[in-house]
Amino acid sequence: MTINLTGHAEIDQQHDLLDSMVGQLAEFCSEAGQNPDANCDGCNAFKQKHCRSVLASIAGELAAFLAGHSAYEEKMMELLPNTPSCQSHIKAHKAAHEGIAKQLKKLSLEGSFDSPRKVGTQIWQVAGDWLGDHSTLFDTRLVSLGKSDSPKIDFDGELVTMLDQHVFPNRPTRAKASSATNLALKGKKLEIRGRFESLSPAQRTVFWLVVSGKTNPEICIELSVSINTIKTHRAAIFQKMDVKTVLELVKKADILR
Repeated sequence: MTINLTGHAEIDQQHDLLDSMVGQLAEFCSEAGQNPDANCDGCNAFKQKHCRSVLASIAGELAAFLAGHSAYEEKMMELLPNTPSCQSHIKAHKAAHEGIAKQLKKLSLEGSFDSPRKVGTQIWQVAGDWLGDHSTLFDTRLVSLGKSDSPKIDFDGELVTMLDQHVFPNRPTRAKASSATNLALKGKKLEIRGRFESLSPAQRTVFWLVVSGKTNPEICIELSVSINTIKTHRAAIFQKMDVKTVLELVKKADILR
C-alpha cells in the first residue's frame, strides 16, 4: 500500500495514524508470525474466540477513527468554493467515505462467525487499498482545490486559533507530535470523535444531558419524551461510545469539548 503525501500536514498525519491501525490487522494473529499461511482450523474454540475479540476491537477502533477522519475532511470541504468542480469532488469524496464505512461494517459482522484470520486479512486488504487509492484520488485533490501551493500548510498562530475555535475544535493533531504516546493519544481522540459522529441528533442531545449529571427522569421532563425512549437512547450511546459507566462517558466527553 502506497499513501501519497497530500501536502496538508494534518491530513497526512491522520493518514499515518490510519496506516498504523491497518497494520495491526496483519499482526493480530499470533500463529501468522511463525507461519504466514496459518489459518484458524488448527486453533481451538477458546483461541478463536480470543482472536475474534481482538479483531472486533481493532476493527471497531479503525471504523471509529475513519469516521472521525471523514468528519474532519468534510468540515474542510465546507471551506471550498461553490463551483461545479468543487461540488463534484465533494459529492464523490463523501460517497467514498460512506463506501468504506459500509464495507467495514459488513466485514466486521462476518468476523463474528467466520474465520477471524480470514476476515482480518480481508479487512486489512480492503482498508489498505482504500487508504492508498483514497489519498491519491480524493485527499490530494481536496488540498489542491484549496489552492495550496506550499509543501506543508503552515498557518500563522492567530489563524490556527480561529480555526480551532470555530471550525476544527477537536483537531486531532493540535499538539506537536513528539512521541509515540502523543501519537497514540491523537489517534484515540479521533476515534472518540468518530464514535460521537455515529450518534443520531437525538442521541447527541441525550449524551450531553447525561454527562451534565441529569438523571433519566430529569431528561424525560426536559425533552418531553417517555422514560423508555431515554433508556433506549442511553443504551445506544453507551454501546456506540464503548463505555460501561457514566464516568467513562464523562471522560470521553471532556476530550470532545
